[in-house]
Amino acid sequence: MIISYLIATAKGIWPFVILGIVVFGIIFYVIETMVLSFGIAKPHKRHMHTKIKKSKVSKEFKKIYHYIETNYAKEVEKNRKTLLKSIIICLVLFIISFSLLLFLRQTLDIKSKNGYGILGLLFIPLVIYYTYKYKKYNTAYLQVFKSKIIHNFVNYINPNLYYHQYGGKHLLHYYLDAKFKGHPFSRFVTDDYIEGYLDNSTNIEMCNISLENVNENGELLNLVYEGIFSVTQLDIYLSDEIRIEKNKYSLKLDCNKVEMDNNEFEKYFDVYSHSNILAMQVLTHDVMEELVQFYNTYKIKFEIIMKNHNIYIRFDTGVMFEPNILKSSNDQNTLWIYYNILQFVTNVTIKINTLLKNLEI
Repeated sequence: MIISYLIATAKGIWPFVILGIVVFGIIFYVIETMVLSFGIAKPHKRHMHTKIKKSKVSKEFKKIYHYIETNYAKEVEKNRKTLLKSIIICLVLFIISFSLLLFLRQTLDIKSKNGYGILGLLFIPLVIYYTYKYKKYNTAYLQVFKSKIIHNFVNYINPNLYYHQYGGKHLLHYYLDAKFKGHPFSRFVTDDYIEGYLDNSTNIEMCNISLENVNENGELLNLVYEGIFSVTQLDIYLSDEIRIEKNKYSLKLDCNKVEMDNNEFEKYFDVYSHSNILAMQVLTHDVMEELVQFYNTYKIKFEIIMKNHNIYIRFDTGVMFEPNILKSSNDQNTLWIYYNILQFVTNVTIKINTLLKNLEI
């Protein structure tokens, strides 16, 4: 209605130029919203990951990927292409409606408010299609991707892990206990909840988290943080806390900085603890090498807090476990990142628990 009114009452060429810019902005926004709302491999975009080389992919991952590709990719791809077509149809309907609007404006003498309303009716097909078709295909693709690709991907990596599209709100207690750095937030949003236990019977929970500030009506004011948060259980109670932070962070904590005997590790991380001895006993050369290798390979920032009976890890990945839409739904690069984050949490936890069993604490 607003667009039709502006065009109907505009005089000269400049209003059309300005309106053209606005329309281009709307089209760009529609594409950005529809496409990037799926998080098109956000970790790749944020951290500029290059395409993985086949030689670097482990045999285990190849086996998992082949299983997913063979059993589920065809069905999910069908849904992805249907959704992609619906986005194209939405854009085509918008272009047709806008073109007719310009044509009628030039050929008809419209002066009444009813005339402006009639011009606005040109956009009704777009509104109807977006409401009843696009949203339907959107929801269908999201559900089939989560239930087929992610659910089976996680379960194939470890049969003792279970994926749930929703859940994980109870992890707020653990997140607050970890006392990660950052701005305050008023809402803790979770999804893509994974729970179960590792091969050594260690309990593990992880999920996507979104830290938000909202007003009294629950409306979003700003996004504070998005990423992956995991909690794994320690076999032994730690009387002293150990914090591993990316060294660019400026921390003001009631902890002492520990100087580690590893120059490569200290290029990327700072360690804080009241017990230097405990920190050095836990962070052996193997553990530090694992942390450095993961960061150097994927450039994903992360923080680790070992406290009481738990290991808390926060990955600065942005939203994960979301489907692609411009690329294959079973994109190898995306699943490779997910695979390595799961493996990283597993390996670090098992190594640290093994070390703690041999320590006299």
